[in-house]
Amino acid sequence: MIKNSLIYRLTLLLSVLVLLPAAAQAQESKASVRLWGELAPLVSGEAGSGNGAPDYDDAFDTGIGGGGEFAWRFCRWFSGVAGIGYEVFGGDTYQGISFEDLEIVPVYAGGKFHLLQGAAPWDVYLRLDLGAAYLSSVDISYRHLKGQYWDSSWAFLFAAGAGAEYRWGPWGLSLDVKARYLDSPEAKLGRPSEADGFWTLPITVGLNYHF
Repeated sequence: MIKNSLIYRLTLLLSVLVLLPAAAQAQESKASVRLWGELAPLVSGEAGSGNGAPDYDDAFDTGIGGGGEFAWRFCRWFSGVAGIGYEVFGGDTYQGISFEDLEIVPVYAGGKFHLLQGAAPWDVYLRLDLGAAYLSSVDISYRHLKGQYWDSSWAFLFAAGAGAEYRWGPWGLSLDVKARYLDSPEAKLGRPSEADGFWTLPITVGLNYHF
């Protein structure tokens, strides 16, 4: 009797462990959180003014970073998102001038437009982000001389792109590719350091949890 009861309980526990992820996936989750990491190649923009001024990809390396995001699914085709991140673009040397690292803290809100219905476990979407980004100050050095090239500032942020997520139970793994525009930093050296806004191409991998 005891043996039969133990077998029954183990069978019940195993059934719950097997069926719970499927049930969680079948249930329409409203909220989700995501931890993400990214690479952000620099695409275009002049990092100064005048003849021989560097482009952003002359002055800085590809950015790396990470952050977190919260999403709320209002309906089958639309989710609102909000997030914050931290990125570093390593400084490079251009024509003997060494640039310090550029640090960026993006703060954004936007939406996901879900394209495929009934395609579980896949979710394919377009997304749009608007917000602001904190740009750190950047110093430059030439031989034994050193000075501040840009002052720290906040800049307008806009991004648009597409992504896909694969779901298993409440978990998901996502990949986003976006084109992102950041407004120009605040010049500190006058005209030589007056830069354009610039574009990056963030490639983001995220681990999602839906609840």
